Amino acid sequence: MSPQTMGCVAVEEVVTMKRGAGAGDTPDVHACVYTVARALNAESIRRWDAVTFDAVVVLSKQFRYYSGRHILIAWNPHIGWALGIEGQRTDRILIIGGIGIGRHPPPEVIADRTDEFVADLLHLEYRDRDAFPVPTLAHRLGTADRGSRPVGDG
Repeated sequence: MSPQTMGCVAVEEVVTMKRGAGAGDTPDVHACVYTVARALNAESIRRWDAVTFDAVVVLSKQFRYYSGRHILIAWNPHIGWALGIEGQRTDRILIIGGIGIGRHPPPEVIADRTDEFVADLLHLEYRDRDAFPVPTLAHRLGTADRGSRPVGDG
């Protein structure tokens, strides 16, 4: 996949996310995920299992109801980007839903839609807590902790 087909802009500093031969194991995908993380002022990028999701971008924001767990977006080459929340363990995330912009939009579109989605859910959380979507638990496949790396580290 080239940056043009993904709608991603290549960057010089790329967060390395080595883990077998997954669909997200290319420099173009690394650059795209890193660019999205930078656009969202994310705290970190987590390597995932390359089956359920290839990468998880952890944001600094939290929902009041899920206090202590950061909001995140996760990427899978087949379904695109999904919004979620950190799980109670590092090998789990709670997926709220897809952000609805396709599989490979430009990073600025991903960042804008994520900001809109988060703002809508924060407003909903304060207005009508019972209407907040119920997230779905996603487990990371494999037992090894794959860790995370702050966005500024390369």
